[in-house]
Amino acid sequence: MNGELMNLLNLTLAAKQYLRTGEIRESLVVSEWIEGYDFNFAERTSEKELPAARVETVEGWLKELKDRGATDVKLMADDHVEDESVLLSLNGTPCCLICFYDDGVTVWNKRYFYNLVSKKCHAGMTERVLPAPPQDKPSFKDVSQDMAALLERLRVLAQKLELSQFAFRFHAAQKKLQANFVEADGAMRPVHRRLLAAAAEAYVFDGEEPWTAVGREAAEKKGLLEPYESLTKDLYRGIVLSCLYAANEW
Repeated sequence: MNGELMNLLNLTLAAKQYLRTGEIRESLVVSEWIEGYDFNFAERTSEKELPAARVETVEGWLKELKDRGATDVKLMADDHVEDESVLLSLNGTPCCLICFYDDGVTVWNKRYFYNLVSKKCHAGMTERVLPAPPQDKPSFKDVSQDMAALLERLRVLAQKLELSQFAFRFHAAQKKLQANFVEADGAMRPVHRRLLAAAAEAYVFDGEEPWTAVGREAAEKKGLLEPYESLTKDLYRGIVLSCLYAANEW
């Protein structure tokens, strides 16, 4: 799964749970590919002056959010990119967090810095105040049925391209949508967990031989470039929408 998107998704889930229950789930605040954070809070004026602040742990970020009066956090991401190859680049995935307060809305932008020695990233998160916040919170719908139909079309295309490894991945993602998940400790419902599992399985835009390289080459050879390009854009959109529904609508 795309590390940048997944990291912000986990931050969203951690923030939602902490703001609702005061509980910090370790599984949501630890990332194997991130060695450290810095969260830079914007100066805000509410009932009291809130100066700019900086914390260096997810736990500290969660507590500072609550102390500053945050009521909700939502994940936002563009559901398309002009060229899927940018997803292989660090900071190439367009996504951010939106934080809601009683007196305003802010956006958290991310910037990852790669450490050549540790082969991990440092995540820099910076908050800025939105001068013209939206009237309503964004909402997202369950895309389970759309995702299942899309994955079947992709599986068939991969078979036509004689790319059995990708056909297997798309079929495995279909199975994830049917998985019998139990309720998860008061947090995500099974439908959300199924969508996240399917999105992670279907994310074929990374690795040494990504779908964007191998699939395109095979599609060009077999004269199937048009359906390949159309379904590839639909796939990225479906993955993003699955993540947005799973992260935001619980």
